[in-house]
Amino acid sequence: MKNTITPLFEPLKIGRYTTKNKIFMAPMSRYRALKGGINPESTIEYYTQRATAGLIIAESTQINDASGGINCPGIYNKNQVNSWKKTTTAVHEKGGLIFLQLWHSGRASHKSILPKNCEVIAPSAIPSTQEVITHEGMQIPTVPKALSISEIETLRNEYKQANSYALEAGFDGVEIHAAGGFLIDTFLQETTNNRTDIYGGSLENRFRFLQEVLGDSVKIWGSDRVGIKISPVSSYNDMGKGDVLTTFKYVIERLNTYNLAFLEVNESMPFTEISEKQRSILEELQALYKGTYIANGNYTAETGANRIKEEKATAISYGRFFIANPDLPERFKLNSPMNTLNVDRFYGGDHTGYTDYPFLE
Repeated sequence: MKNTITPLFEPLKIGRYTTKNKIFMAPMSRYRALKGGINPESTIEYYTQRATAGLIIAESTQINDASGGINCPGIYNKNQVNSWKKTTTAVHEKGGLIFLQLWHSGRASHKSILPKNCEVIAPSAIPSTQEVITHEGMQIPTVPKALSISEIETLRNEYKQANSYALEAGFDGVEIHAAGGFLIDTFLQETTNNRTDIYGGSLENRFRFLQEVLGDSVKIWGSDRVGIKISPVSSYNDMGKGDVLTTFKYVIERLNTYNLAFLEVNESMPFTEISEKQRSILEELQALYKGTYIANGNYTAETGANRIKEEKATAISYGRFFIANPDLPERFKLNSPMNTLNVDRFYGGDHTGYTDYPFLE
C-alpha cells in the first residue's frame, strides 16, 4: 500500500460504532426492487460483496408508496422489513456496518409512476425541469402540488414509521436524505420554498420539517445512529440557486447541536466540475461542521486520502467505484486496476452490472 493513502485505512469512531476503514459506500439507487418495493435476492449478494467498506449506506429507500421512485425499495411495511433483514443479517455476518437512507423524491417525480390517485408533492408548486426515469422513458417531472399542513404532518409520521421499520430490519442506523433536490432539500432552499406559513420564509421555518424528521429519528435511534446527507451547491434537480451559503450555514449550525453519527456532503455530481465559488462555499461549510464529515463526489484513493490528511474530511464515500469494484478497499490497498463500470446496467435489470463484477484473484 502506498503511504499516500494510509489515512483511508485508519479505523474511525462514528457514533457508537468503529469502522474498519474510512472508505465508505455511498447510497446509490439501482432500481432493481420487485413489485411492492421488495428487494430481489440479488440485493443480499450485492451488499454482502461490499461489506469490506467501512460503512455501507444503502440506497434511497421509500418512506411511503408515493415516494416517487421507479423500482425503488421501500421501508413502509412488514414485507419490506423482512426483505431488508436478509441483507442486514448477511452484511453483519461478513463483519460489515450498514445504514439505510430514508428518502422521498418530492417534486422530482412523475405522476405516471405513482399509485392511482396520488400526486407529485413539494413544499410549493414550483416544478423541476430535470427529467426523471419513468416506465415510458425519461420525462419532465409533473408540476407538484403544494403540501397542506396536515399532509406535512402525515409525511412526518411516515418518516417516523420508516425509522422504526429500519430499526426492526436490523440496520445499524439511518441517513436522512436531505440532498439532491428531493423532498427535504426543497423545504430548505429558498428557490423551491415560497410558503408563507410555519414551513416557509425564514431560515428557521424552512428548517422546520427537517428538524421534525431529525428529532423523531433521534428519539428512535439515538443521535449516534443517525446521519444526514446534504448537497449545498449541487444543481441537480434545478437546485443550488439563491443564497445557498446563508441557508446551509444555518443548517450546519443547527445540525451541530445534534451530535449526529455523521454528515455526508455531496460536493459534486459524477462527470461534473464545481466552480471556485462553489468550492469556497463547501470549504466554509466544512470548516463550520463540528462532527464527522463524509465527503462525496469524484474522489480517487489519492485525493480522498489527501482530503482526510488535510483534515478537511473525516471519511470519503465512493459511489461508482464501489458499483464496479466490490472489493474496493483491497484494490486501493494494492493499487490494482479498477473494473470497467457497465453504465448501461447502472439502473434496472437483473444481476448483470449488479453482482457480476469480478473480485481480484
